[in-house]
Amino acid sequence: MEFMIRRDGRDLGPYSEVEVRNRLMAGTLALSDLSLADGATEWAPLSAFPQFATSYREPPSPPPIPAPPAKPMAPTLGLGSYTAATLQPNERPLHQTTIHWMALSGSVIGAVLSLIVIVPIAMFAAWRDFCWTWLLLVIPAGILLSAAVTVKTSELVITDRRVLIKVGFIQRHTFEMFISKIESVAVFQSMLGRLFNYGTVEIRGTGGSAESFATIAAPLPFRDAIQLVQSSSEKR
Repeated sequence: MEFMIRRDGRDLGPYSEVEVRNRLMAGTLALSDLSLADGATEWAPLSAFPQFATSYREPPSPPPIPAPPAKPMAPTLGLGSYTAATLQPNERPLHQTTIHWMALSGSVIGAVLSLIVIVPIAMFAAWRDFCWTWLLLVIPAGILLSAAVTVKTSELVITDRRVLIKVGFIQRHTFEMFISKIESVAVFQSMLGRLFNYGTVEIRGTGGSAESFATIAAPLPFRDAIQLVQSSSEKR
């Protein structure tokens, strides 16, 4: 069974029963938060569900955002050069993810198909003393290298102020939006996406503008991190 959670005026989820339990233990959900179970038509506090009410006590107050380091994370600690150069004074990175390796699948298929064509041609040409045709192998190697560099150099970071996304190396797609301007965050996952933990994240800002980023690794924690920063900002 899955549950939608209404906390501080925002709808979160859906979460499985195990996820709700874990969030209650972590303190990111409270027994007083309203919940809508699968098949139900009315919202009820989590304390009304026996599987939650008998196992957890109401925390005294919602926990704060995890304490940031004294200084912004340096590139040697995993923060990319683009994000490190873009951070404003006293801006703290809180969550980071990457492009999933599944993004390489299309390039791998393209490289294999090009090899199927190139190798017989090169073998026949080499038999005719045109050995230079083996240089055509640069094509599949270039396909794989380009995709690998794109995945490796992409940066997706959430700070206490903004969402920063940079995808690509030579041809870059960059996106920055202040947390206060984000209206909703949607996650789309196929069956394979749920199995391998990747998906498409769509960030919609006030005014109807929207940006989608495909093949994001661990998209649900990325969405949850944005919502937690929003909740924290609304309480200030």
